[in-house]
Amino acid sequence: MNIGIVHEAPRPTKSSRELLKAFRELGVNAKYYRISKLSGFFGENGLRIRYGKRIIELDAVVVRSLGAITTTEQLLKRIGLLREMELKGIVVVNPSEAFLKARDKYTSLLLLSKHGVPVPDTIVTEDVQVVVEAVKEWGTVVIKPMIGSLGFGSVKVNDPDIAFRVARTLLSLGHPVYVQRYIEKPGRDIRIFTVGHNVLAAAYRIAAPGQWKTNVAQGAITEPARVNEELREIALRVADILSLEYAGIDVAESPNGGYYVLEANVAPLWEGLARATGIKPAKAIAEHVVNLVRR
Repeated sequence: MNIGIVHEAPRPTKSSRELLKAFRELGVNAKYYRISKLSGFFGENGLRIRYGKRIIELDAVVVRSLGAITTTEQLLKRIGLLREMELKGIVVVNPSEAFLKARDKYTSLLLLSKHGVPVPDTIVTEDVQVVVEAVKEWGTVVIKPMIGSLGFGSVKVNDPDIAFRVARTLLSLGHPVYVQRYIEKPGRDIRIFTVGHNVLAAAYRIAAPGQWKTNVAQGAITEPARVNEELREIALRVADILSLEYAGIDVAESPNGGYYVLEANVAPLWEGLARATGIKPAKAIAEHVVNLVRR
């Protein structure tokens, strides 16, 4: 069995190294591939995937990152490559359509809301006045990039004038404005890690003193979290709706005791979760991928 770990970093990232090790411990041949060096060929000779100058044969790939996307054409090529792999019979985790949906905050939360999953009130617009009116109505909002990770680029705003300036800047760069009503959290949120149809682990992500962002990359610390039946059901529904074979699902606790899904991460990092819980997601992901190939 041949497994590829796909990323764009010049050298394997920490999570990629852990996956390589986990697959090899299962007796599986696993290699690291940069997505920019993967090419798709098709025509009279069928479908072929090449890495550099070499044709490669794979049973499955775990996609950890599509890299820093700078053009629509680049995104289409990289998603198209994953689709060609799927057409060739290669198991792609997470699948190409799921990867695209979950990376797009607009589409992913829209689908979750349509299926009755609680999400924050959200507006996506190219009209600066709509943003200003949202701040006047909701008080405090978070303006986020539609495609982004680790909390970078998210801004909490409660002043209509500041919201106006932020929105004008984004629109001048050709970026639509993604606005969410701010959920008052108890200084933390919950990262729930799912693999297959199971909740593997969960951790509280506790914001650094004086900060509101709960991303580990932004200085948050993690502690183990207990997953009750309601949280378990929400997390598994999110993974099912978005067709995610594994995911990191971020959930906020609301002041009234309910929950809101903030985001579903299609290629989540897990260092903070592993540190808090002692659970190693790489092993569970590797076992799940091997089982998918053997089906």
